[in-house]
Amino acid sequence: MKLVRKPAADWRSWHLLLSIGVCLLLMSTGATTTANAEEPCAACHDEAIETFEASAHGAYFGGGSQQANGCKSCHGDGTQHMESGGEAQEIINPARTDDPEGEKLCLSCHSGHSFDDWAFTGHSAAGVTCTNCHLVHAENGNRKSSPELCYDCHSEVRAASYMPSHHPIAEGKITCQDCHGLHGQKSVFALDDDGRELCFGCHADKEGPFMFEHAPVNEDCSICHTAHGSVADNLLKQAEPALCLSCHPMHFHATVEGIEGAFTPPQATDRSGVSTFDAWKPAMLAKCTQCHAAIHGTDMPSQTISTGGNALTR
Repeated sequence: MKLVRKPAADWRSWHLLLSIGVCLLLMSTGATTTANAEEPCAACHDEAIETFEASAHGAYFGGGSQQANGCKSCHGDGTQHMESGGEAQEIINPARTDDPEGEKLCLSCHSGHSFDDWAFTGHSAAGVTCTNCHLVHAENGNRKSSPELCYDCHSEVRAASYMPSHHPIAEGKITCQDCHGLHGQKSVFALDDDGRELCFGCHADKEGPFMFEHAPVNEDCSICHTAHGSVADNLLKQAEPALCLSCHPMHFHATVEGIEGAFTPPQATDRSGVSTFDAWKPAMLAKCTQCHAAIHGTDMPSQTISTGGNALTR
């Protein structure tokens, strides 16, 4: 009887089918193991697990090498928790603000540059923890959207944001995070900039350098402006001319004595003029920027000679 050898291609086909079968068996076994890993928690916390799967944390811990950890990744080993009948103190719960391990647990993963100085921030000093603002199991991760979340504590900022002159926070054009570092950046402004540089990020036309400059612009914008809202135009701390007169003396041709006749202003004895009983009106009933329009700085000399061109009039 003559034996017939099967072609080698048939043996390769059998090996391929066998390999596929083994892979499918291992995958199904792994899925069962992962599902069983969370079954004890799901028996009591089925709603929490359902919402967790839709969250960013669920997406991260739901696959790859992190999947087998499941709930243990944040809550620790739940054996004692189950044996004690669900006593809260037997499990780590970041949602409890009195749990000292909760904040440390979050920072063990969220350890990037933006969290380096969290312990020195105003939020940390006020006892604010991660779960005061964030929901670990929620889909979007925040209790509320910005700025409403911030307004829960910063009610005075909310009031200021609705004043006649305000940054467009309510209109949705900027958010609190555009200017403020929440997790460990500088306590006042974000983006590693001081106040002046941060403002110039949007108001680049005010930066200069200019040939004729206004000193406060080179120092700090908050000397004249308030950030969140004001009753004065252009977010000024005070209306004109009160704001200008807080630094500048009375103008040589305004706010002089209400007399009829010639006068010599005490701040500029080299000048003289003619006064009337209405001499105070140009200063107190007008705005300084009606004449000094280039208040932030200019490359054009002013039209007066005595100021050396530095009157910021054009």
